[in-house]
Amino acid sequence: MMFPWQELIRLAIGGVVAAFFQPIFWVIIALVTYQYWQLQKSQKRMFGICNFSLTQQVTLAVLLGSIGGMLGSFLLTVVGINVDQLGLAYIWPVAILLMAINMRFLCFAYAGGLVALSKVLIGWPAVDVSQVLVLVAVLHITESILIAISGYYGSMPVILKRRNGQLVGAFNLQNFWPLPLLLMSAVALPESKVPAGVLPMPDWWPLLPISMSLPEGHIWMYAMIPVVAALGYTDIAVASSPKRRRRKSAFHLAIYSTILLALALLSIHYKWLQGVAAMVSFLGHEMLIQLDSRRELEGIPRYVPPTEGLMVLDTVIDTPAPKAGVKSGDILLTLHGMPINRRDQLAEAISLVPNEFMIQMVRDGQKMETKVKFSKGQRMLGVILVPEGNELYYVELTEDKFWLWEKVKKKWRNK
Repeated sequence: MMFPWQELIRLAIGGVVAAFFQPIFWVIIALVTYQYWQLQKSQKRMFGICNFSLTQQVTLAVLLGSIGGMLGSFLLTVVGINVDQLGLAYIWPVAILLMAINMRFLCFAYAGGLVALSKVLIGWPAVDVSQVLVLVAVLHITESILIAISGYYGSMPVILKRRNGQLVGAFNLQNFWPLPLLLMSAVALPESKVPAGVLPMPDWWPLLPISMSLPEGHIWMYAMIPVVAALGYTDIAVASSPKRRRRKSAFHLAIYSTILLALALLSIHYKWLQGVAAMVSFLGHEMLIQLDSRRELEGIPRYVPPTEGLMVLDTVIDTPAPKAGVKSGDILLTLHGMPINRRDQLAEAISLVPNEFMIQMVRDGQKMETKVKFSKGQRMLGVILVPEGNELYYVELTEDKFWLWEKVKKKWRNK
């Protein structure tokens, strides 16, 4: 029997549509809107202007979250996740407790991994270890795809104070996505009472067997239950552009998720792998974050003042600069033939240029020119420049270390 791909895709799309009629979906959208509003306030406080539209950010969040929900629902159905065996009543309290230590520990990689490890070591709580870890893996596969396709969306320019006291330009990368999912719930029905219109599935499905006991004369049937979840991504780009940083993060997260998914599925048949997979869930995730963050923060900063000209950290939406094709990382050399090496020279040149003028700039080592046009009465170019080093408002990263990871590193060094 062929796997009913088209029918499942239609079910996933229907689940996303149904989510729009659930109050919890709009509660999550309200929370997402609040988060982006807070980011907008922070940017206005630092630069006096904002580079994104709140409506546009929230709309993109809902659109991409819906795509992620369809993909996640499809993958969860293919592997045969059963919501009755996930133990969400145990995972959520653990996640909330971990959140009190650090906000990023709210991720299911930590709570799910710890709950699964507890089941392996002491036989409690009543969860299916393989099912929990497959859920963690699929959610992170979905997140990696959302990160990759987000591109520049959700990138907020900031002035960052490094450990050595240097002020550099950077990007705070933050995304929040409402995730409408369809999860399956297994129901035991008498063989004589199987309803009409049931979707037939091949013999090899589901990949994840049901560990609950089946009454004699009954068969397992699956009902689709709409669930609204949320995914979030937080990172910082210092040595890389936002797009490049996202691509690297998405690639590394996809590798982690694929390894975890393989271990979780293998643990169905090789029970000794359950403990290994559970530890990979939270230790692997933590190692990924620590290594990625260290490489980015210790790399050569990208957004610093050049020897000649002024570097653009970001542009402001609906202003002449982005409309003319000016991008983050461009180095402005002249406006209408007037050299600009200081901010006051840029301000003076803007006041003197005609309504249409040429900007000479350097992009990726190549000189180029572009035409800029001011509207009548307009004298705002719309660029946010990299910091000069004497700014009063900046962000400073706090130490964010996981004590267990630090112990592992110390023991490795001692060897």
